[in-house]
Amino acid sequence: MTGMCSRRSVSADVFEAELIPDEVLEAWVDDDFDVNERRERRQLDFALVSTGVVVVVFCVLSAIWGVAGHSMIANYSTEAPGSTINIEWGESVFMPRDPDCIDAQNGQDLPEYGIGYEPSLAIDGHGNMFITAHKDLRWSSPDGGLANPLSGEPHIYPDGACLSDYMTSWDYFASWFWITNDNGTTWTRAANFEETPGTILEGQVTNGASGSACLGDEGDIAVDAVNRIYYLDTYLEDNWIHVFSDGGNTFESNFCDRQSSMAADDRPWIQAQNNGIVHYLGNSGVSIQDCENGPARYWYYRSDDGGQSWSQCFSMPGGWSTIAPERSGDYVFVAQENQDTATGHVQVRISSDTGLNWGDPINVGPRDGNPPEGYPLVETNGNGTVAVVWADCPNGKIGAWEIRLAMSYDRGETWETWNITPDDWEGITMYPFVSISEDNITAVSFYGIPYDNTAEGGYVAGQEWYLYTAAVREPHANDTFNFEIAAYNPDGTPEVLHTVTQYEEDAEDVHALHDFFETVISPDGTWMGIAYQQNIGEHPFEDNEEQRYIKFIRGDFDL
Repeated sequence: MTGMCSRRSVSADVFEAELIPDEVLEAWVDDDFDVNERRERRQLDFALVSTGVVVVVFCVLSAIWGVAGHSMIANYSTEAPGSTINIEWGESVFMPRDPDCIDAQNGQDLPEYGIGYEPSLAIDGHGNMFITAHKDLRWSSPDGGLANPLSGEPHIYPDGACLSDYMTSWDYFASWFWITNDNGTTWTRAANFEETPGTILEGQVTNGASGSACLGDEGDIAVDAVNRIYYLDTYLEDNWIHVFSDGGNTFESNFCDRQSSMAADDRPWIQAQNNGIVHYLGNSGVSIQDCENGPARYWYYRSDDGGQSWSQCFSMPGGWSTIAPERSGDYVFVAQENQDTATGHVQVRISSDTGLNWGDPINVGPRDGNPPEGYPLVETNGNGTVAVVWADCPNGKIGAWEIRLAMSYDRGETWETWNITPDDWEGITMYPFVSISEDNITAVSFYGIPYDNTAEGGYVAGQEWYLYTAAVREPHANDTFNFEIAAYNPDGTPEVLHTVTQYEEDAEDVHALHDFFETVISPDGTWMGIAYQQNIGEHPFEDNEEQRYIKFIRGDFDL
């Protein structure tokens, strides 16, 4: 652009030519010159003049605007900070059930697919991906659960898996665990996670036959820098941990290895870095006294031997929390609500020595309203970039929601925080999740309801939930995220994740898609994947609930 602005040949002479009458121009040319050719050349001259005018105007504006003029042009490139990254989405796929466990009479509308919710997603350095998901505990036997011997009501604990005519929607007793070795095209089970027929009463839970026989409720997955995969599954009293390599095709640990955590656990978060350093952030649900540094709802555990042994007793006071380490590096970040209150702020704790020591919490942004069961989500790419995203509902849980993003490009020394909710958005923006590529493509996704998708507006029966995503290269304060629906049906219509029911409208219940979902960006930074939930059909055992299916979708970045 500097070269264009330095050329001064399109000046007074050119602009004077634009004013010369047609008859004068025609007198200047030879009489044998074709009239049509004269007209075409004159039109070309005028086109060049117009181009010159645009160039001159741009140069003048550049002189006035300076850097702003440069940014306007630079944003046409996907390499420029703040530039939008367009995403071309493929078709979504369901997570499969083992063929030997499919039961067409179990009450599922789609019995060949896995029932579950709250999917966790991880990716290794080769693009292999891994998904786990919460099992549906009420979908476990012909009567919807093992009978409680005291009350006779259905029990919350399971009693069967992969049994013919047993009405189960599971392949095994552990939480779901799927792997893909072809970038998300097909999904299967991991090594030693074959189907596990039997019931708890038959003693099939920890018989050592398979990791899938280890009773679990909901899990999480981590990958370290040498592509070792850690799958941690909770059964409330403690957690099992299983270790894999080779994209999930080689089983490396013992079966049903106990983590030996100190307290009962609800939601496990596991992350890994370098060669065998594993971080675990456990949620006890309520604040309890630990053995070292005071009471807290969240406890941090650390392993430096690949999950074989764990430190104990480090509490992290605060509300909902998540954790993210540099996969190859020393830094670890925890984002959390400062406390379990409706308002306050989001804070970040930082360790610069792989979790051995932690600094004081840093306030990175406000919370003006507490979304139901939302997590501030932290992610880092290992090159100094850290992102924290969270939902805010200052207008109440069924009023217009917002999304806030905090970015740091110096490992948490300084932060930029701003509201990335679209200007024209009014609706719900639930469970935002963020992923960052090595070259700072930052993708934010959420479950959303735009309140204008029915004539009534607002949170009313008939409103539809969709999956939204936007990606920006190296975003800074006030950069725009152009959120668009990510998942579409083969006929081109948006894929509806759930439709608000009359019960949900009356109860102001916004929990149909449960507590979270996750995204990843490929190692080469050219595509992203999302594991998410779609509700299809009425639930046979729970009132006012639907069948919950786990899906995956991949999108290629237009770079």
